[in-house]
Amino acid sequence: MSAKKTVFLRSSLLALSALLPVAALLPAGPLLAQDENLPMPPVFLKAMEPMVERPAASDRVVLTRHQGTFGGRKLGYDAIVTETPVANAKGETAAVVVTYAYVARSAAHAKHTGARAKRPVLFFFNGGPGASSSPLHLNAFGPRRIVGKGDAARLDDNPHSLLDVADLVFIDPPGTGASMPVKGADATSLFSVSGDAAAVADVVQRWRRANGRTDAPFAIVGESYGTARALAMLDAESKAKLPLPDGVALFSLSLGDNDGPVISDVSLLPTLAAVAWYHQAVDRKGKSVAEHFAEARAFAENDYARALIAGASLPEADRAKIAARISELIGIPAATLEKDGLQLDRQSFMLGLLSAKGLRTGQLDGRATRAIAESNMHPPFDDPSMTLGGETGHLIADYIGKDLGYPLPSAYRTLNLGINFKWDWGRGEVYRTVRFAPFLARAMADKPDMKLMTVGGYYDITTPVAAGQFALDHAGIGPDRRTSKTYAAGHSVFEDEGELTRFAADMRAWAGTLGR
Repeated sequence: MSAKKTVFLRSSLLALSALLPVAALLPAGPLLAQDENLPMPPVFLKAMEPMVERPAASDRVVLTRHQGTFGGRKLGYDAIVTETPVANAKGETAAVVVTYAYVARSAAHAKHTGARAKRPVLFFFNGGPGASSSPLHLNAFGPRRIVGKGDAARLDDNPHSLLDVADLVFIDPPGTGASMPVKGADATSLFSVSGDAAAVADVVQRWRRANGRTDAPFAIVGESYGTARALAMLDAESKAKLPLPDGVALFSLSLGDNDGPVISDVSLLPTLAAVAWYHQAVDRKGKSVAEHFAEARAFAENDYARALIAGASLPEADRAKIAARISELIGIPAATLEKDGLQLDRQSFMLGLLSAKGLRTGQLDGRATRAIAESNMHPPFDDPSMTLGGETGHLIADYIGKDLGYPLPSAYRTLNLGINFKWDWGRGEVYRTVRFAPFLARAMADKPDMKLMTVGGYYDITTPVAAGQFALDHAGIGPDRRTSKTYAAGHSVFEDEGELTRFAADMRAWAGTLGR
């Protein structure tokens, strides 16, 4: 299977905080896919360009009227583009955050009925750090969606939009999209876990107040690093005594707490098993991917975990037995697994699973493949499931400028790697050491009726499904306190048309539980 094409710099590139540390640890070797001397792609260089500062803070609001059909229901809606100045750690205005909201006209004008108060508001953002909300906005749940490829790419009505059940607000965090720093101000503190979370949490509450929706249930929805941001926002809201959301939805969980020598392997094995199943690199024995994944997870959390804990004390015969079982599940030779001490390595798996065919798998989506000999970009950009140079930024700019009536002050930044590379994870912390799930546990204790939804893809090697669920379980948030959905997809579930249909239906059902 070739790398799937998309029409703009998609959210696969937005998991770089998870991918780049992997690239930095790649072993030396002859394979091109491991050669860090290879060139960076043009899209990387573009994403590293300096930010274009705004000449001054502004707070414009632009409203336009539209209509469409969503969930089989014809609906009129208002699109509201809002500029919100946000402060740095010193309390000085340092940036302007831009949000794109879609409000059903029945809710926008139902000032004297209960409908306005009951209709939920969902606040979306992607990850990075340094990613705009454009993938969730224009590929998943916004009322318009980019369809087609290359020169045929265009905007069309999005039947998967959730606007029939909730009002939608897409937030571009500071440094992304059109949300740029103000000239002469110090925005450095905004490019940190705590500063970013506090700013976005503030934007959410100010939007609710400005639009008369403080009585409506609301939820925050994040993907990839956006899941970490969402939980950091809960911490910021608690500290600032701001209202906690009625719900939190987390897509492709990236919550930390998964870097130990045992749990990292245990949580990764089921995903590798799913990828091997997809490529028919193992005997499927008539099982579905869900069944194969579940079987691998049961083994990983029991016999495999005990073997890893035993380490060198594990009897040789038992080690051979465990290696043979892992091999049956993930398609890597038992001898290789024994040599590696039964430990798993993403890069070795991606390069080794289909090596007899001269192919490697993707990481963001393990279904994608490319000839190893053609993996001629610097890691992690050699990932065949990472689409590079396929932006249709003109579509985004035209949509925002013409359809929404908002003149962009500078080019729309789908990705800002400059802030990604200098992101402040906290004193003494790095990406893989920060724990975010405890923030959610405390918030759910303070607000027991908060609804939680988690979403993951079976083929996502970057943020394995079991890893995120382990982080929640470890924080005391068990399966009985969340709605968890897994799809036959990679890191960005919405990139699969069939799975997006299921995904949207599940999100509609979940949104209907908010505030109840």
